[in-house]
Amino acid sequence: METPFHMILPLRWGVASDVGQVRTHNEDAYAIEPEAGLFLVSDGMGGHQGGELASEIVTQDLPPAIEIAMTDLTLKTPRAIRRILNKWIAEQSRQVRLEGHSESGFKDMGATLVLALFVKGRAYIANLGDSRAYRFRGGRLKQFSRDHSVVAELVEQGHITPEEAQTHEDLGAITHYAGMDEHALPHVRSFALKPGDRILLCSDGLTDMLSETAIAATLAQEPDNQMACHSLVEQANQAGGHDNITVIIVESL
Repeated sequence: METPFHMILPLRWGVASDVGQVRTHNEDAYAIEPEAGLFLVSDGMGGHQGGELASEIVTQDLPPAIEIAMTDLTLKTPRAIRRILNKWIAEQSRQVRLEGHSESGFKDMGATLVLALFVKGRAYIANLGDSRAYRFRGGRLKQFSRDHSVVAELVEQGHITPEEAQTHEDLGAITHYAGMDEHALPHVRSFALKPGDRILLCSDGLTDMLSETAIAATLAQEPDNQMACHSLVEQANQAGGHDNITVIIVESL
């Protein structure tokens, strides 16, 4: 699948989502809006009904909000675009929180999110939680999202090693997510795209099961984006499939 769009480089993409080997419901959701250059993965939290509802709200409501804001933006500078992403992701978090307190919602429901927005030859990456975004360029995989988790913060502060983080008692505890009580502050950054760049968005059902080395090896061996998505999901399931698994790969042409 591919699309030309006047504001972005031509793109080609693939997507795969699976319930995994343990869960009975898929609380992951994704949105693909190629004409807007917007791709999004969300991982629901708070029980399967609450998680499914939260990720559904994020994937249905956030893309059109960003699209409208981008359409109304006169000067599409990197600073202005980052401001839009910060504003509307924070607003989306507020909406999920309000829905959780309503009669149709579920207490403590929430969702991670990670998105890629492609504008005028740049990729803008934004996330809340531990769903991740990577860039694969020249055979190297680089994480562009930031894990909002207890163990990630402990590693950053030097209190524990990355190896200790893998078995830490707070593994899986998220510090920022859509629906949190406090004002959500997403991590947002951008970079100039090069032809052949592949951006991978995924839920933690992939990264908890596969190492970055294994992910990079798959991307290197499989140039077809749809086949690469299926392969990564299959490998995560073979490794145990402890959670729902969602992968989007977007390639600039």
